[in-house]
Amino acid sequence: MSNNKRIALITTWFPPIESVATHRMLAFAEFLSEDFEVEVFCLNQKERSITWKDSIKVHYSSSNKLVERLKDKQSDGAFLHKLKVGTRIILSKVIQNPLAKWQKSTWRKLEVSHKINSFDCIISSFSPQEAHLVAIEFKKKFPTVPWIADMRDEMSANPYIDATTKQTLEKVEKQVNDVADALTTVSEPILCDFKQLLPKVQFFKEIRNGFNHQFIRNLNDNEKNSVFTLGYFGTFYGKRKPNILIQALNELKQENSNFDFIFEIFGAHRNFHIPLELQKNIHLSPNLPYLKAIEKMATFDCNVQLHPKSEQKGIFTGKLFDYISVQKPVLAFVDKTDVAAKLIEEFECGYVAEFDQLQENKKIILNAYEDWKQDKIKFASNEQVASLHRKEQVKKLAELIHKLTK
Repeated sequence: MSNNKRIALITTWFPPIESVATHRMLAFAEFLSEDFEVEVFCLNQKERSITWKDSIKVHYSSSNKLVERLKDKQSDGAFLHKLKVGTRIILSKVIQNPLAKWQKSTWRKLEVSHKINSFDCIISSFSPQEAHLVAIEFKKKFPTVPWIADMRDEMSANPYIDATTKQTLEKVEKQVNDVADALTTVSEPILCDFKQLLPKVQFFKEIRNGFNHQFIRNLNDNEKNSVFTLGYFGTFYGKRKPNILIQALNELKQENSNFDFIFEIFGAHRNFHIPLELQKNIHLSPNLPYLKAIEKMATFDCNVQLHPKSEQKGIFTGKLFDYISVQKPVLAFVDKTDVAAKLIEEFECGYVAEFDQLQENKKIILNAYEDWKQDKIKFASNEQVASLHRKEQVKKLAELIHKLTK
C-alpha cells in the first residue's frame, strides 16, 4: 500500500465528458498523483470503477439520464448548444435536484472508500453545487479531514443567475463557510470576492487554469507569413461576436491600400456578418483537436482574443493561456481593466484594446501590422510561459494540501 497521502477529488467533470472544466479536473488528478494517491468520484452514465493512467482510481456514479445527455460537449453545434441550454433551464424549474441520485451514490462510495483506507484531504469542485454538497456531508461525519472547496466560477455573486438560484447558492455558501478549510479559484478578483463572502475559511489560493501541452516553438524560426495572418480558436455567442473587429479590419483595408490580411477562424459558426469585400480575407474552418490547434496557433502572426466587458471580473478564458504558450503575439479585444489584459501587459506579449471601441481596435491592429512588417514579435519569455503550465499551477494546490495535512 502506498505511503503517500490520500486525496479524494469530487467532481462531475471527468473523461469521457468533454468540457473546459474537465481539463482542470484532469490536471488536478494527473499532477497531484505525482505526490499523492488520488481517487476521483465523478459522473457517468454507468456505475463503475476503473483505474485511470495506471494509478488513479476513478469511481463513476450515474444520475438522471436526460440530464447527462444535456451536458455540453465541445463538439456541439450552435443550435444543439442552445437547445441543451434551454432544455436545462426548463428542467431546472421542474426537477429540483437533477443530480440527487449522483450525489447520494457518490457520497456512499466516498464514505466506503474512506472507511477502507482513510483520505487525508478531500477536494470538491463547483459547479455544480452537488459536488460541494457531497463534501459538506463528508465533513459533517469526518470533521478532522481537511476540505478544499474549488470554485471554477462565482456562486451567488454570479450576475447572470436568477433570484431563486442565487438564494439556493447562498445557502450552500453558508455551509461552505462553516466547514471548508480552504478555497481555491481561477483568478485573483474571484478569490477576493470569496474572501468577503466566506470569512470563516482559513486558506485561499489562486489556481489558474493554464495550458497543458509540451509543444515548444523554435524561437529561431521567426519566418512570418507572406500576408499578415490572424488566428482565432473557439466559438462566438451572445455579445462575444467579432463584428467590431471585422469592421475595424474592413476600414483599415479601405483606408490603407497596402494593408492586407487573412483571418483564420476555427470552430466557430457563421453567426456574424462578413462584408462582401472581405469574403476572401476571412476563412472559417472546423474545430481542431487540442494539440493540432496548438500547432496551428504557432503558425499565425497574431492570435485573437475576444471577450466583452461585463460585470464579471477575473475572466482569463482558457484560450489566452494557449495563445501565450506558443509565443506568438496576442491581439486582445477585451476588458482593459480585467485580468486578461493585465497578464498580456505584464508579459509584454501582445496588444490590448477595449472590446467595443472601434478606434482602439483599429489602432492595435495597425500597431501589430507595423511590427509584423518590421519583424518585431512580442511574446512571453520561456520562464513566463512555464509559469502558466497547469503542472505549475497544480504545484500550488499540492503545497496547500501539504499545509493542511501536516
